[in-house]
Parts: sequence; structure tokens; C-alpha cells
Amino acid sequence: MDENQVDNKSRSRWRYRLMYLLGFSAVNALSGCNLVYWDEDFDSYHNLSKTNPYPYHSVAVYDSNTDQNRNDIQVLNSGVAALQMRIDMIRRAKRSIEVEYFIFSPDLSGKIIVRELVAATKRGVNVRILIDKSATVFEFDEFYAQALLQYGIEVRYYNAAPLYYISTINFRNHRKLLVVDDREAITGGRNIENDYFDLSTHYNFLDRDLYVEGSIVPVMRASFDAFYEHSISERFQAPQQPTYRVELQKYERRVAQVADFLEPSEVEQAARIKIEAIARPLLLQKKRYSCPETTFTTDAPGGSFWTRFKDPYSDNYRFLRKTIFDKVMSVDQELILASPYLLNNRKSEHLMQTMLNKQVKLTLYTNSLSSTDASYVAAQLYQHVYDWQKLGITTYVHAGEWIAETEVVFPETRQARWGMHSKTQIYKRSNGNEVMVGTYNIDNRSNHYNTEMGLFCKGNDELVQAVEASILQRAQQGYKIVENEEAVDRNGNKVNVYGAGEPDTTKMKYMWLPSWMFNFLL
Repeated sequence: MDENQVDNKSRSRWRYRLMYLLGFSAVNALSGCNLVYWDEDFDSYHNLSKTNPYPYHSVAVYDSNTDQNRNDIQVLNSGVAALQMRIDMIRRAKRSIEVEYFIFSPDLSGKIIVRELVAATKRGVNVRILIDKSATVFEFDEFYAQALLQYGIEVRYYNAAPLYYISTINFRNHRKLLVVDDREAITGGRNIENDYFDLSTHYNFLDRDLYVEGSIVPVMRASFDAFYEHSISERFQAPQQPTYRVELQKYERRVAQVADFLEPSEVEQAARIKIEAIARPLLLQKKRYSCPETTFTTDAPGGSFWTRFKDPYSDNYRFLRKTIFDKVMSVDQELILASPYLLNNRKSEHLMQTMLNKQVKLTLYTNSLSSTDASYVAAQLYQHVYDWQKLGITTYVHAGEWIAETEVVFPETRQARWGMHSKTQIYKRSNGNEVMVGTYNIDNRSNHYNTEMGLFCKGNDELVQAVEASILQRAQQGYKIVENEEAVDRNGNKVNVYGAGEPDTTKMKYMWLPSWMFNFLL
């Protein structure tokens, strides 16, 4: 993809995001401003995950005497290693593969994954794919689905509501999941797109996944089934061959494009060699951690404009944030939050104040204006981040530059713009430390609209320390907020609070109104 294509893609996504913001504001104007939790008891989060289990929620406690409920976890910080791990998992598959992503792009990473999936079907493996059909990011369209059907791969699309459904289009499936043989799985922040695997020469994400093997995996697969079989997930409609000449030519070009996507290429083969050369040593030295208590939670499928009003929406659909708030409420030492978007609402502000009242140390890590992929989010962040600093909350922002954690496939990637995308939380408490990696952002979309999922591990301090070290190593190579409009780098030198380079603060300031709608009207 050349630079013009990247710019066009970015502009297209931005236009659709504005449409979503308008949709958000319209539906919330109908329901009353800032009434996201109108049907929910704010003080109900007390050991909720145990006293009120909900669908698609499971807690596996390991019994070392019988080896029951064993779950082994690996942390995947490197994008290149995370891609190779997915390749390895697909190649190990003997019976079934489930693939579910918010973004699935037909770029180099998508080509590699799809060709591995096709090879798996030729070995007799059953492959199912579920992709969110959000207009902001949707690219893997019906032409690709039709081509994969010949190999026995069925692609379904989550929430194909048209744009004029200005509310329902906002209920996206933001989950990311790969499951193999009910035995091993990966979840975390990464979608299937070059940006998430350190392969873009323009913009990349520092991210994090958890690989898990064990008893929790069938529960994760069962949640996939619930989404895949739900009526909101549609079977694709095969593209119809047009009769008019101009339209027929477009149709034939698309068919040819997809056919080429499924064929091997020299670029792909060369990239595969480099990917494995970088990733294999990392994976071989990657430590596995046994998890004493593993929790998996996800939101329920099917949320829409109508379910929000006719059903007890919070009780029937919104489960992950309840688990997260429950975990946070039990923290009595330190809370570390890494999220690409960091926008508080009434509930999260209440939780933050509760932590401060309990003398809990709070550390936040998020994107600066330079590193974010959404300047309207940055506009809201800089409205509040200085107040957080005054309250004693330590806040780091990613500077927007490459961090030399591992080698890259393409040298140009080092000069690309980098954002942080990991959704990771660490809960330090006297009765056991815990880590969460998942798809949940600290914003109102994840709290109320998007379906999210998270994997928690409690009781393995070595794992918690490894994830904490990764978060802080990245955060400390960014900028720390120290005063109003002031930040310092890791050496204590004053730096631009908006990040590295020359971030466009003028554009950000013009984002005040859409950012206000994003944060307040949700």
C-alpha cells in the first residue's frame, strides 16, 4: 500500500468516525445526556464476579494435586512474534479454528493468515471467521468471503446495519480472538492488519496479547459460538455479476484482486522468512506462566438501539466492565492502567476517586497527540490529564516514536509513527496480584457500546511483574506529565507535552466539539 492509499484510508476512517459521533449524539439526545448507566446501581460492584456470575464468564482455579483447571499463559509484546505465534497455532490445528476480529485487512498480514487458514482446510480443519462490519474499518468484503467459500471457510459479518441506522451502527463487536482445537487461544489488543504486527512503514501500534493453553479455552470458544450463531451475525451475500459494462469491469477487477490475494507472492514469501527469523528466537525463549486463578469474561452479542431501551441493557449485555470494576474495587495497593484511549465517565471517575481515597497508587499510560490515531480523543485527554497529575496520579503518554524492543521486518518501520494500543490492567492487592489483557479501552464505547472480552490471571506474581515491567519500560520511554502543559522524558528533560515531532495542536483544538460529544453524550 503506497502513501496515498494510506492517507485515503485514514481520511475515509475519519469521515466515518465523525458520522459515528453524530449517531452517538443523536441517540443520546433521545435517551437523555450522560444517562449511560440509567438502569444500573453504581454501588453494586462488590465481588460481583463471584456473587452474580453472568453468561460467558468463567473462573478456573488450578488444582495442583489433580492438575485440573490448568491454564498456561505467554505474554506476546512483539508484533512480529505475535504474528508468528498465530501462524504456528494455525499450523498445529487438527480439528477446528475460530477467528474473530474487529478489523481484518486484506494486506500482507491478512494475506499470510488467510493463506494459512486455507492450508488448514486442505488438511481437513474446520475454519470459521467472524468479522465486524463497521464502516470505519471494514475491508474484508463479500468478494473475499465468496472466494473462501470454495475452501469450505464460512465468513460471517457482525452487525451489518446500514449507516442510516444511526444508533445501531455504534454497537460494534470489538473482540479479538483466535482459538485452535479448543486447546489454545490468543486474545488481546491486536487486529489482523499490518499496523498491529510491526509491518507498516507509516504507522504501527505497540500492543500486547496473551496466549493461553488450558481449561479456559473451551469457554472462550463457546463465546465465539454465541457471537457467530447470533442473529446479528449475518451470512454474507454473494456479489452479483452485473450486466452493465462499466460495472462488470469493476466486478471483474475485484474478482481478480481477490484471486491474486489468495495466491503466493514473492513479497509475501520474503516477508515470511524475515518474520520467522526475528520471531522464532523470541518465541523459543518466551516463558510460560501457570495461572493459579484464570478468569475469562466477555460482553454478550446482540446489543442494538432497541435492546438498549426494551431490555435491562446493563444486566443482559454489559458484563466485562462489571468484572473490571469489581476487580478495581478490590485493589488496596496499586492500580496500573494502559489504554490507548483514556476517557473517564461518571463511573470511572468515581472509581478513580475511590482509589485515591484508599491511598492506592495510580499509574496511567496512554497516547499523546503525536501517537494517537484519533485526535478527538487526545482533545479530551488534554482537558483532564493535568487535573489527574495534580491529584497525584502518575500519567505517561507515548511519544509517538519507535521503541527498539525487537528487530523489524522492514527498515522503514523504525521511522514510522508509533502509537500504543495495548489494553492492559494490573491490580496489586494484599490478597493476590492480578493482570488483565483484553480488548477493553477506558472509554464509553468499550463501557457501553462495543462488545469486549478480557483474560485475567491472579496469583502468579512473576507474570504480573513481567507485564508490569513491559508497561513501565514502554511508558518511561515516553513522556511523563509533571505540570500543567509540561512533561519530561526519562532523563528529566523538558519535552513537548503533546509528543514527539510537530503535532498539530490547532487541529486538535478544533476537535473540541466532537470530542465533547464523544466523552459527554455517551
